[in-house]
Amino acid sequence: MKIYTYYHDAAMTSLHASIVALIPPFLLICVGIILNQHHIILLLTLPFILYSFISYQIYLVNKHRMEDSKEPVVEKLEESIVSSSMAIQFLPAPSLRMLLFRQDGQLSGEIKDIYQHKLRWFIPYFLDQFFPKAYAFSMFNEEIYTFILKGKNVSINDGNKCVATVQRKSSKRYVIDSKMSTKEVFVQSSSLFTDVKLCNDRGELLARVRRGYLPRDWDKHIKDVNTPILTVSDQVTDIEKVILLAILTKIYRYRNH
Repeated sequence: MKIYTYYHDAAMTSLHASIVALIPPFLLICVGIILNQHHIILLLTLPFILYSFISYQIYLVNKHRMEDSKEPVVEKLEESIVSSSMAIQFLPAPSLRMLLFRQDGQLSGEIKDIYQHKLRWFIPYFLDQFFPKAYAFSMFNEEIYTFILKGKNVSINDGNKCVATVQRKSSKRYVIDSKMSTKEVFVQSSSLFTDVKLCNDRGELLARVRRGYLPRDWDKHIKDVNTPILTVSDQVTDIEKVILLAILTKIYRYRNH
């Protein structure tokens, strides 16, 4: 997948939402004509019409982004599991579908909910979060790791083998247990999660997710200046990158529910 495809899918989702939102007003207007209750029916239709209008505007924005991102992309394999800098995008999902794009607009990796039952679309997140969930982390359509969430804990599996566990001690403190060692990761974030920092117990920055800070050399393919950009320290190993992604999965798991 390229960033062009993401903008296309996002545009089509908004267009479909805009069209579907016009169905209730049509039915209400028919009822209003029959019952001769024009003023009351008009008030009832306004929220649907407003939502349809907003969704259509989002469709137009993503359509323009799609057209502007038609730059050729040379596909290449990454030696590292996670690039040092990536753009994060979200597609609608019952819990999470997080896409990781490189600077050139090529999809680097994806984290998505394995169990995407249709019923879960209608369950409020405060109820859905009590059910155990599993997320697949894949690159180039090949599943590499699985993140299994149970309560406050995350188990990181490579196939059937558990390589590390993450325990959420508080909203800002996570404890990572692996065969090699036990470490702590501290989360520092703004009130609206526009700037999320993951640091070790010495205060050293391990990774950071920022919105509203799109580097100028990224805008050839990434067209939304508010796109979250994930940067990872060069000192972080591949398995540590996966662990940090597991923590971000827990933070963003209902980003586009």
